[in-house]
Amino acid sequence: MATQHPATRTVAGPAGPLSVTVTGEPAVEGTVVLVHPINSAALVWEYVSAALDRPTVALDLRGHGASTTDGPFTVEEGYVPDVLAVLDALGLQRVHLAGGSLGGSISLALAALHPDRVLSVATFGSTLGVDAPADAIMAMVTELEAKGTARYFADLVPDIVGARHRDEPRVVDGMRSAVGHRSGPLVGAILHGAFTADIRHLTARVQVPVLAATGTEDPTCPPAMTEEIAAATRTEPVFLDGLGHLPMLEDPVRVAELITAHVALAEAGTGAVR
Repeated sequence: MATQHPATRTVAGPAGPLSVTVTGEPAVEGTVVLVHPINSAALVWEYVSAALDRPTVALDLRGHGASTTDGPFTVEEGYVPDVLAVLDALGLQRVHLAGGSLGGSISLALAALHPDRVLSVATFGSTLGVDAPADAIMAMVTELEAKGTARYFADLVPDIVGARHRDEPRVVDGMRSAVGHRSGPLVGAILHGAFTADIRHLTARVQVPVLAATGTEDPTCPPAMTEEIAAATRTEPVFLDGLGHLPMLEDPVRVAELITAHVALAEAGTGAVR
């Protein structure tokens, strides 16, 4: 278990300030860096971080939490540089990455583009590319504008988590806090960037051990998307029964156990969790 309370600090990012939550004493090598799904924040990893037995760093990506609201909100030009800036600011040379949803995509892209900085990657409910048509993205943005951000996400969360977790305060309150109070245009730009993202051209360059896990009740990034990640990164998918798109809030202990086992295998040189 982590022996210190989380501490929040601000570091300089390529587009502006980035908020970072640090638990424990980050090591130059082997720290676990947690990358949140879009339209959440570092806060969603609170329970996972508390359950891990090593130092963790969780950042608010640009456009999220207390970080800068400046774009671009894309994987390669925006979010990957954000994570790198955090690693550099904290003096982290090589890390284990764990990401939820697009956070997993960002983690895989970073491992492909900067292999000297990554020891392993764990993805939870992630995707190589959603392939959402333009009209579907426009429909999401239109609904967002009509409802406002608070109601839009309040209505969305019960639909994307596992059935037995829909009323859990940890999930409902956690996402309410993580979503924050952001403008419709900002969230719309983030949605557009996420649902047009595609990192398939990078996967052959990922050479570190990958854990590809998914909830069996994830409607946002269905299990087939994790199966694609697993196939592309030469591993086997791990299915989390009864969980949806936010496993780090739905069952943080299970997620922490998977990360711990994966990190141990990666450091022992024996590959990913099966």
